[in-house]
Amino acid sequence: MAGHEQLIDTYLAELARRLPPGIVNELADGLDETLQHHLARGLSPDEAATAATAEFGDPARITAEFARQSPGHRTALAMLASGPIFAALWGTTLITSHAWTWTIPTAATIVYAAILLAIVTLLVTVATSQNYLTTRLAAPACAGMIVLDVTMITLVAVIAPSLTWSAALAATASISRITLGAHQVRRILCN
Repeated sequence: MAGHEQLIDTYLAELARRLPPGIVNELADGLDETLQHHLARGLSPDEAATAATAEFGDPARITAEFARQSPGHRTALAMLASGPIFAALWGTTLITSHAWTWTIPTAATIVYAAILLAIVTLLVTVATSQNYLTTRLAAPACAGMIVLDVTMITLVAVIAPSLTWSAALAATASISRITLGAHQVRRILCN
């Protein structure tokens, strides 16, 4: 294998470890066009390969930019940003419904809190990751949040003594998040 082919293959292999195959194929096409452009300008194959990879940039930087633009990253940021709003809505509902008087097993409360903590941990991991493949962890985080939203809606509907305005508002917000979350799970897994 010629030196320029080895350089291009090594560069693409580095990207392939970090990005989905479809993205790597697109980058490979662009890299080949750039290589051909430099060859047409009269550079040697080795010089053209070096110039093409330099023009494309460091694989870590490319991966970080794709990760930042990924649906998973954007979903994680949106969920983290909206989390306090949902906490306020459901917190108000639990206070106005006197949730402390409800008979809920302690184990169920602990499991709910543990799942919520795991979801937040996943979302923070995705939001701060520069690895595109890690951003796919937003999909199970969305799925987990859907389960927690359905649990809260069901719990309040079954146990609360009466439907309050805060419960209606929190349930409506959660239903919206369930719908958007289901859409995002598909979108994240398809990219």
